Amino acid sequence: MNKKSNQFYFIILFLVSLYFGFCGCNSAESRSIPKDFGREEFDEIINYAIANYYDPRMINVKRAYINASEFALKSLPYSLVIYPEDFYKDIRKYVKPERIVPGKIIKLHPEDKYIIIEPDYKELEKRNKEREEKFKNLSFKERLELSKKIQEEIKKEQKILDDFWQKIEFSRNDFLKITQFIENNLDKYKEPPVLEKENKKQEENDYKDFGMNYVYFFAANGFLSSFDPHSGLIDLESWDKMRKESEDATFEGIGALLRGGGTSDVIVETPLPGSPAVKAGLKAGDIIRKVNGESIENLPLSEVVKKIRGPKDTIVELEVERPTEMRILTIKIKRGVIEQKAVSSMYLPESPFKDFIPLKVGVIKINSFLYDKIPQSEMIRKEYYSLMEKSEGKLEGLIIDLRNNPGGDLDEAIRVAGLFLPENAIVVEIRAKGGVSEKRRNPMSPLVLNNRQIPVIVLVNAGSASASEIFASALMDHNMALVVGERTFGKATVQGLRRIGDVIIKITTARYYAPKGYTIQVYGVEPDIPISDELDGSFPPRFREEDMWKHLPELEKRPPDPKREEWVKKLKRLAEPLTKKAEEYLKKHEHDAIKPDAMLIRALPYIKAMKVYPKP
Repeated sequence: MNKKSNQFYFIILFLVSLYFGFCGCNSAESRSIPKDFGREEFDEIINYAIANYYDPRMINVKRAYINASEFALKSLPYSLVIYPEDFYKDIRKYVKPERIVPGKIIKLHPEDKYIIIEPDYKELEKRNKEREEKFKNLSFKERLELSKKIQEEIKKEQKILDDFWQKIEFSRNDFLKITQFIENNLDKYKEPPVLEKENKKQEENDYKDFGMNYVYFFAANGFLSSFDPHSGLIDLESWDKMRKESEDATFEGIGALLRGGGTSDVIVETPLPGSPAVKAGLKAGDIIRKVNGESIENLPLSEVVKKIRGPKDTIVELEVERPTEMRILTIKIKRGVIEQKAVSSMYLPESPFKDFIPLKVGVIKINSFLYDKIPQSEMIRKEYYSLMEKSEGKLEGLIIDLRNNPGGDLDEAIRVAGLFLPENAIVVEIRAKGGVSEKRRNPMSPLVLNNRQIPVIVLVNAGSASASEIFASALMDHNMALVVGERTFGKATVQGLRRIGDVIIKITTARYYAPKGYTIQVYGVEPDIPISDELDGSFPPRFREEDMWKHLPELEKRPPDPKREEWVKKLKRLAEPLTKKAEEYLKKHEHDAIKPDAMLIRALPYIKAMKVYPKP
């Protein structure tokens, strides 16, 4: 399918991504689906999943086969849509006109209570262009508000659609009937709709090997995703790539952090220091409009990144809008080799923050808890002692940066948290199938800082998920750190991994609970002090667990902690003069080529306050 129409199609169906990782939220794309993956492998996967899921009573087998059928039809290069017939007859009552899928109706059997739609993608593309014109002149704030409104509308539409599915009969036989229809018509739907002729050659290459193995693989993913959004299937090549990239890795590109995508503008968060992006003149706040002359309007961020990355020494041309100068620029960037580290540290110098922080503060950034060979706990020890050496053994504060850390290995999260907790302290409680419960205690020798009362701050945001939330909630419950930033993602489930043939199945096997007995499922970790990562101090809407279809429900929330609340009030009062200086610094540097790290800078004043009030 054409990339642009493909994205629009996904917006219409409000399909959420599957997340892969052991106790995390890493997304993965299936790159190497086994050629012999068929109905037999599909059955083996779903039988294992039903037998081993956290709570089999939560599985709706009918809905799972509906999901499997939806994903099977969606997997085709020319994607198809399935609806309950009665829903589609009166669809204008339930769905906004701009989200109704036009096209040819296909009915496999006169008695069926469902229909398949062969979408008219040319009409969808026409609507998409009209939508672009409509949204073109909206401000960023207006786009955010509209995006939130549309999201709420789609949730309501999805609920009505689910209600219609519940009213009709649908079984494995219907699923097999649909897969047989796909197999009989595979040649017809193997080619994506021809919309943008310049992309046709690339599309033919993308889909030349498409076969029923893709259909059954995606169908299995659909079946599993009906359990919850974190259960799914992944091929071995993708899994191996994820593990290796979670450690120190390099890639070839321009070296810039981007945000947005989809219905939002793609904005340069910041070019990395010394990167090709900086050398070419790309600045924080630039809005990317085109890549190599092609519009990226409505493309998901992952697709934009793919277009921008490429072999070193090659050129990528970006057309960007620079709001600070009210002009459009064309910037040619020579790609280079960009290094990415699983764990890194930074020793903050006296300048430029000397007015509002102590002189000797270290930052340890943890990007993931998933690893291939070297555990993060080993890397963190190394970085910590490096910071101690740089400070001549007199480190005055330590910041653990977990922003956008999607999680990873549960055991490694426990070990890393243990570096900052008292010996034998409870890190997390795991409650598995059948009421089996296990309290996992700190297996590590804590770092020296715990005996020296060095202030520790943990930075989190909406991208801090699962294993990151285990870490943050454990340090919070044991009063070993101040947690600042945004509310975290809110995923408190554990997934088990098992290799079956040439694929890995990942299903939810347990819930986890913080040391004080509550769960952050949906709620997330609420920071002690909310601190924005935006220069203007705002908290834009973020994608979290509650936005994912079929997520497990929330249970016990963190109980009130009056002593900690009083401690936080003291810290705020003491840090107030310095927080004002931090805001002055951010205002002064808001138009720098490299965006100042707003959350980090806003967090630094609390290091001094914690030296006066170390703990509740």
